[in-house]
Parts: sequence; structure tokens; C-alpha cells
Amino acid sequence: MDLRRFLPLPASAPVTSPWAVLLLMVLGTTMPLLDTTIMNVGRYWFVRAFDVSTYETGWLTAGYSLALAMGIPLSHRLRGYFEEKDLYTLSTWTFLIGTVIVLSSHSLAEVMIGRAIEGISGGILLPLSIAIIRETFSDTKTPLALSVFTLANALAVSLGPTVGGYLLYAWGWRSVFIFNLPIGFLTIILSQIFLVNHPRQDPKRFDLWGYLLLCLAAGTFFWGFMAAEWYGWHSFPIGLAFAVSLITLCLYGLWSALFPEPILPVDLLARPKFLLSLILVFLVSTSVFGRMYLLAPFLERNYHFQPYQAGEIIAIGAFSETLTAFLIVSNILERLDTRTILLAACGCLALSNLSYLRLPQNVYSAPMTTIPQVLFGFGLALSQFSLGRMIGASLPQDFSRIGGVYQQTVQFMGAMFGTVLCRHLLNNIPPVFFLALPQTSIPAIDSANLQKVSSLGYAFAYNMIFEWLGLFPLVVAVLVIGEWILWKFLRKAVVNPVEKKG
Repeated sequence: MDLRRFLPLPASAPVTSPWAVLLLMVLGTTMPLLDTTIMNVGRYWFVRAFDVSTYETGWLTAGYSLALAMGIPLSHRLRGYFEEKDLYTLSTWTFLIGTVIVLSSHSLAEVMIGRAIEGISGGILLPLSIAIIRETFSDTKTPLALSVFTLANALAVSLGPTVGGYLLYAWGWRSVFIFNLPIGFLTIILSQIFLVNHPRQDPKRFDLWGYLLLCLAAGTFFWGFMAAEWYGWHSFPIGLAFAVSLITLCLYGLWSALFPEPILPVDLLARPKFLLSLILVFLVSTSVFGRMYLLAPFLERNYHFQPYQAGEIIAIGAFSETLTAFLIVSNILERLDTRTILLAACGCLALSNLSYLRLPQNVYSAPMTTIPQVLFGFGLALSQFSLGRMIGASLPQDFSRIGGVYQQTVQFMGAMFGTVLCRHLLNNIPPVFFLALPQTSIPAIDSANLQKVSSLGYAFAYNMIFEWLGLFPLVVAVLVIGEWILWKFLRKAVVNPVEKKG
């Protein structure tokens, strides 16, 4: 008698649509990516809420980008210790805890703690989502799924000021972060429904010392750059901060060479194409995030826009990003060379910044602000698509995941640097215009004219910074063309001697 027929049948693995998983990944990463730019609008609302200066609010935006960058390497290592469903859910819960801390804050320091928790947990979600997409889709459909995911991420970053502007104007600053709660809870519910655990990666020893050295190097550099205007660039605390940052970075390089399983292997940087790709990612993200940080206050200060109005102008870039999505889905871009796409992206990003040199004008000019946003949207989408392909082509297939971790880490380090750089320039360029005024104890001009000089000083300062941000994509274009010329030259130098010997 066969007793097996009385035993319960084994439960079959749930069948989940890969596109449902992709939608879940997009939803889950919407929270951390919106938060990278959601505070770029209505900066004066946060000034009044926490009784701080506009100078101090920059800590919230730049510090969040730094926390994101520091959370990204954790994802690659924790994936070997947790099931992907558990890690995804735990990271989302942690992000919501950070959001609750922000919502209950009454000081800038409390908000920074909450934003740091949000950033680290959000940094875990970003590469984890890419890993889940790779494990869910077939090899033939994975490139399309990753392209759609990347474009959705770019849209979330672009729409952050728009969402923040409407919420801030309608319900105050806390509503900007309450927006995360329904998205987070929905993400947790759907992750329990759609996510299926795949075989875990080989667990590796957690590189605690290496991770701490990375955090210390990045953190001291960030603090030194941000606090330089308090203490002075030549002061001892700032010099000490930069020295500690450089020393710890060198120590991490030494540790990475000695430790068998470093959290970010430095030996990958010995690959010239991969190193060049990371440099290009850093330069592009510096320009993109710096411009996003500047545009909203430019419109609010010079043309007295409300936060939601500035957000509407910024949202125009999302329109052209959506048009680019059709080029990706239809595989039109797949037929083009990666360098060509990146050069087109650099041209759009550069023009979107350089066009602001005709501003300010006495009257707000809609075309001179909206047209650059259309160019910016195209440039952002094309750069994300081409840089992702470039990173993937620079490494063997076995290193694709750690290459993606490197790319996202460098991207948000560039976001942090771009924000800090623009904030520093904006605080230091306008006073230069006042040096032309007579330095006397009695004001040489009345208060109305002095206010006009101040307004013009800030307006032209914005224009100068936009111009400098437009130079970053041009540098990227020069590096891409130079790399192509050098590759052709080396190939000819190697092939010709072989032909002569033949």
C-alpha cells in the first residue's frame, strides 16, 4: 500500500509576474529618491520652522545624499545574510522609522538624525532592488527591465521638488515627509505578496573596519567642506578634518589590499575603463544634483515663485524624460553607440545650464526657463542610460553587481559634492559684488538701492554657478572623446606591427 498518497502535497512556489516585481521595486525606491530633492523647494519654510539660516538647511540635503552613498555598500554585503524579502522589508521599516523621527523633530539636529536613518536604509534599498530585478527577469528581458527601473529612478529624482512644493504649500513642511508613510506601508504589504526568496549569495565576512574607514573618510570630508564657512578655510579644525579624511581614505586602500573580502574592492579601480566610467558618473551627478539644488531657490528668490510654482517648472524635465522612455522601450537607443548617447546627454545638460546666462531679466521669461528644463530631462535620462551601459561593459559579468554598487555609491557622492559646492558658491559669490561699494561707516546709497544691489548680486551669482555646472558635462564629453581617440590609437599601434610581421 502506497502511503504517499495520504501525505499533503508540497506547496508550489507562488507564481509572480516579473513586471509586478518591477513595479514594486519602483515603488519602494520612490521614497529615498524623492527625498534627495524634495527639500530643494521652499527652503525658507524650513528656515522659519527650525529657526536656522539657509546656510544650515544645506546640511539636510547634502547630508542625506551622503547617508545614501554610505548605505549602498551595505546592501551588497547584507544580501548574503538575509533573505531578500526580509532585507527589503526590514530596510523599508527602517526608512519609515527615520521618517517618524523627522516628523516628530523640533530642531535641526533631530531632523538630521532622522534623515541619516532614512538615507542609510534607502541606500540599502537601491542596489537590493537591482539585484531582485536581475534574479526575477530572464536574461533577455533584464536589460529592458533595468532600463525602465533606471528611468523611473530619474523621474523620482526630478519630481521631488514638484511633490515637495505642492505638499509644502498646502499643508506645511511635515507633510513633505508624511508622504513617505503610505508609500512605505504599501511597499511592505506588496513585498509580502509579490517577492519570492531566491538563493542567497555566498555570505562573506562583514568588513566592519573597512566600512567604518569609508564612513569616516566621507564624513570628515563632508563636515570640513560644510563647516569651512564657520571656521574659515585656513583654520585648524578644517585642515584637521581634511587631513583625517585623506588619511582614512589611504588606510582604507591599504585595508582593502590586505583584507580578503573588502566591502568595496579597490583592485577594480585598476581597470582603466571602469575607473573612467566612475569619474564620468561623478562629474555628471555633480552637475545634475547641483543644478537641482539651485533652480528652485533661483526662481523663488529672483521671481518670487511659490514652492509649488517652482516645482511645476522643474517638473517639465520629467516630461522629456518620459519621452526618452519610449526610445528605451522601443529599443531605438540599443542600436546606438554608448559614447554617442553620452555625448548627446552631455550636450543637453550643458545647454540646459548655459542657457541661464541670459537671465535675470526684468520680467520673468517662461521660454528661457522651460526650454532648458526640456533639455535637462533629455540629458538626465540619456546619461543614466548610457552610463549604466558603460559601467556594465567595463567589467566582466561576474563583477556586474559590485560594479553597480560602485556606480550608485559614486553617484550619490557626486550628489553630495554638487550640493555642497553650489551651496558654498552661493554663500560666497554675492558678497563679492558689494566690494565695489564705498567701504564707509555711512551707507553710500539708500536701503532701496542697497536691496536692489543685493538682488542683482544674488541673481548674477546664480548665473555664474549655472555656467560652471554646465562645464562639468563638457568635461565629460572631452574625456569620452579623448578615451575614444586613445583607444583607436592604441588599437592601430598594436594591429599594425602584427600585420607587418605577418
